[in-house]
Amino acid sequence: MKLYILVEDTRREKEFESEHGLSVYFEKDGKKFVLDLGQSSIFLRNAQKLNLDLKDVDYLVFSHGHYDHTGGLPFFPINNKLRIIAHPHSLLPKYDGERYIGFPNKSDNVIMELKENPIKLTEHVWFLGQIPGERKTNLGHYIKGGIQNKDFLLDDSALVILGGDRLVIIAGCAHSGIVNIVKSAIRLFHKKEIILIGGFHMLRYSKEEIEETITRLKELNVAKVYPGHCTGNAAIEALLASFKGERLYSGKVLEV
Repeated sequence: MKLYILVEDTRREKEFESEHGLSVYFEKDGKKFVLDLGQSSIFLRNAQKLNLDLKDVDYLVFSHGHYDHTGGLPFFPINNKLRIIAHPHSLLPKYDGERYIGFPNKSDNVIMELKENPIKLTEHVWFLGQIPGERKTNLGHYIKGGIQNKDFLLDDSALVILGGDRLVIIAGCAHSGIVNIVKSAIRLFHKKEIILIGGFHMLRYSKEEIEETITRLKELNVAKVYPGHCTGNAAIEALLASFKGERLYSGKVLEV
C-alpha cells in the first residue's frame, strides 16, 4: 500500500511545497482517504504534482482541530459521497494566548460526522476516536459555553489501517501521546507488529523523555517509524537510530 505525504514541514525536491502541518493520502478497500489538510492550499498543489485526483475522495479525516491540520479545508473539493470525520472537540474555538489556532470557518455545505468513540470506516480502516490515557500538559485553551478551559486536546486521534498481523497507525500530531495512541490501537485490534507514521509531538521532549518513549514503543512491538511534522529533529534522529523507517517530507511516497 502506498501513502502519499501531501504536506509536511520539510521537502527534498523543489517542485513540492512545504509548510508547518501534515496531510496524508492513501487508498484502501477501494476507497480514497485523506488525513488532515495542512494549513493552506499546498496539499492540493502537491497532490496534482503526484498525479492524485482529490475530487472523488471518500473519507476526509481530521486528527484534531488545530489550524496546521485543518486550514486547508476551504480549498478541499467537496463531493456528494464525501464523509468528513473528526472528534467533537475539534470544532471548539482554540487559542494559544490571544492567537486563534483552531478550525477554519467552514461553508454550509461541509457536513461533519463528529465521533468520540472508535469507528470502522471500511473493512480495514478505523478512526480511533478519543484516546484514553494521561495528558500531562495542555496547549492553549478552548472556549465552550462562553467559558475558557485548558485544552488537553481530547480531540487528538489517529487512523489505523489493519493488515494481517500488523497495524499501520497514522498520527496527525499525537497530542494525546504517541504511546497512548499505540496502546489504544493494540487494545482494539491485538496485532503483533506496529508501523507508526506522522507527527509524534516530541519536539520539546528532553533526551530522557525521548529515550523513555523509544523504550516503551519497543515494548509495544513497534517495528517501523516514519516520523515528521511536530516530532522534532532530535527525536527523529533518535527514533530512526532505534527503528527501521524514514523521515517524512512533502511529496514523499511510502510503501508500507
